[in-house]
Order: sequence, then C-alpha cells, then structure tokens
Amino acid sequence: MLRLLKSLALFFLLIGVSIADVVKPALVEISIYPDKKVEVVIDLSLEAAMTGIGTQYKNTTDAPTAAEYDELRALAPEVLRQRFKNFETKFLNELQLNINHQVQNLHLGNIKIDIVGYKKRPRKTLLTYTTQLQERPKTLSWQYNKDYGDSALRYQVFEKNEYNWSQWWWLRNGATSGVIDINHPEPITTMQRMLKFVSIGFDHVIPLGWDHILFIIGMALSSLMWRRLLLLVSTFTLAHTLTLGLAMLGIVEISGRIIEPLIAFSIAYVAIENLLPNPSIKRKSIIVFLFGLVHGLGFASMLKSFKMSADNFLTTLISFNIGVELAQIMIVSSVVLLLFFIKSLNLNYKKIAIVPTSIVISLIGVWWGIERIIG
Repeated sequence: MLRLLKSLALFFLLIGVSIADVVKPALVEISIYPDKKVEVVIDLSLEAAMTGIGTQYKNTTDAPTAAEYDELRALAPEVLRQRFKNFETKFLNELQLNINHQVQNLHLGNIKIDIVGYKKRPRKTLLTYTTQLQERPKTLSWQYNKDYGDSALRYQVFEKNEYNWSQWWWLRNGATSGVIDINHPEPITTMQRMLKFVSIGFDHVIPLGWDHILFIIGMALSSLMWRRLLLLVSTFTLAHTLTLGLAMLGIVEISGRIIEPLIAFSIAYVAIENLLPNPSIKRKSIIVFLFGLVHGLGFASMLKSFKMSADNFLTTLISFNIGVELAQIMIVSSVVLLLFFIKSLNLNYKKIAIVPTSIVISLIGVWWGIERIIG
C-alpha cells in the first residue's frame, strides 16, 4: 500500500508537470538602420509576460496567476492583441532601451501572434517596436524586467554597406546588458561563443526540456550495466546530432505538428520497453536511434531562433550539442546512482523504482501525444 501511494504521488506530480507550459527566455533583436531608425523585435510568450510569469517558474502552473495565463493562452490572436493594448504601457515601463545614454521611447509598429494551436506549449508572439534617433548611435544598453524572465539580446548596425549581427548576450533575472560600445564593438572570441551556447544547450534540457528529461530517465532505467547504457546514450546522441545538423542546414524540414506528438510517444515507448520481460538491447538501440532522430528535429526548432551566420554555424552547433550532452550525463548519472543506492539497501530496485516510474512516464508520454494530436 505504501509503495502504491508513493507511485500515485509521483504520478500526479509528473502529470502536473506534463500539463504545464515552460516559459522560455525572450529573444530580443535590435537593428539600427542608416536613417538612424531603430527597430526592436521581441520574440516572447506574451501570455506569460501579461501574467507576470517569468523563467523563475519551472512551469506556469507554479505561478499564482496560472489560471489567468491559461485563459489568455486560449484566446484567438486578434482577441489577445486587444487585451495587450491595455497592458502595453505597463510592459514598456518595465523594460528599458538606452542609446547614447538616453532612454528611448518605443512605439509599437507591429504585433504578430501565432494561432492558438496546441495549448500546452507557449505560443510565439513577435512585438516590433521602433524609435527614431537624432544622432549617430555610439552606445546602447538593454534591460528586461525580471518578472518577465530571462532574455537573450543581440544587435546589428548598418556599416560598410552591410549588417552584421553581434554576439548573443544571455541576460538572467532582469540583469542589464551594461553599456555596449556599438561604435567599436569587441569581437566575441570562439571560446566565449562556445561557453555561451554550451550554457544555452544545457538550459534547454535542464530545466526547460521536460520532454527530453523524461526520455533520458526512461532510457537510463533500462539497465545498470554501464556498457548497455553507454551504447544507448551514444546511439541517441549520434541520432539527434545528425538531424539537428541537417535541420539547421535546411536539408530536413518536418512540421512541429508531426514532431511534437512523435516525441511524446517516443517517451512512452522507451518507458514501456522497461516493463517487457528480457528486453532486447539490440531492438532498444534501434528504437532509441530512430527516436533520437525525432528529438534532434525538436532541438533544431529552438536553435533556429538564434539565426546563426555561416562563420559561426559549426561552433554554435557543436557548443549547443555539448551543453545538451552534459545535461544528459547529469540525468543518467542521477538515475543510476539512485538505483544503485536502492540496490545497496538489498531492496528490489526494479519493483520499487523501475516499474512504477516507467508506468508513470509511459502514461505521461501517451497523455502528451494525444493532447498534441488533438491540439
């Protein structure tokens, strides 16, 4: 009975996670044109910003305004656009763009909101603001209110008949970018770029990637034999690296409406494999490879938002993947250590941990898959 209660508690905990949106950092792109016009494009979850749900929450259901968020998330784009008009003044007051050490008054030029679609995922909104400068820009600084979460910033200035995007600044907890000298910007080193995208890749899995976390847990539960685990993890890594690269190059393009349900069902299948008697490592390796191909396409949808240039494509791709792998290693190591601990107590770790956890993960995977097809 105690084990059953514990399993049910874990089930409802994970189900709570499964129906939640994860708030991701806003992407902010600032363009300065030859006529001194400035354009600021903010790619964000508008519903999260309007309800004060930032990246300090692991998911939206943790926030006191979760019900309000769900209501906004269900609104048609044109209705949400009207709601935003009443919120816009507050929104602008809580972010700050300084150019030449002067606060800029931003004016909304365009707002693009995605269709309602699958309600358990944040939908994308693009806010385009403009302002007109009177003199040539020399410095800029940006700050995004911490209540809205983290932001990633980059800028471009028309110079020598071309535009060149700067590095990305990953700004956490409302931190300011500091004063950036756009007259003589310091070039980012390869090592700086690598460290930045290693961090982004890690964050994309822990804590933001619940799909990926559950898949890795399901895979790690399959065996305590390190050679088998190494084979599975290596196979999965090879697969998602392959499709991530192909998708970033534009060679493979598959709709998220197909990829998202497939990712969910892959989670369920890997967990179900753990419940079968005498599971075949060969069969599981093949299945993990195929599902890894699907997960790589899921990674690409996020990484594409950073719009990498040709000269830093390979560095960024490798660094992001290293961050993902570090997160995977942490998850696998945690699961294996926990299983070894239970085993050291002379307890049946399969009945206590592997079976109930695999059942819960498989149910969540099926739940997600059906929701994503219906959505």
